Amino acid sequence: MWENPLDNMEIFEGSPIDKWKEIIFNANRSLAENELERLLEELALYEMAFEEQGTQINLRDLFYKAHHDETLKQRFNDVKKNLALESMSKILSENE
Repeated sequence: MWENPLDNMEIFEGSPIDKWKEIIFNANRSLAENELERLLEELALYEMAFEEQGTQINLRDLFYKAHHDETLKQRFNDVKKNLALESMSKILSENE
C-alpha cells in the first residue's frame, strides 16, 4: 500500500564500485580530480604509516591473498565497497 520512494531510485541499484566509477567518470572534472587526489594522499599516508611502524608487508602477496582466500576476499571487497560509498558521498555532497 505504501511505497518507499527510495525503492525505485536508480542510484541504489548495482554495485557500489560500479556506481563509484560512474560518478567519477561523470562528475565535474575538478571534483573528480580532487577526490582522486584525496584517495592518493590517503594511500600514501597508509604506506608511510606502515613504513614508520616498521611493518614489512608485501603488497603483492596481500593482493594475491585478498583475491584467493575466501575470508580475506570478503573483507577486502567489503572495505572496497565502503571506500567507494565514502568517496561517492564526498563527490555528491560537494556537487550541490
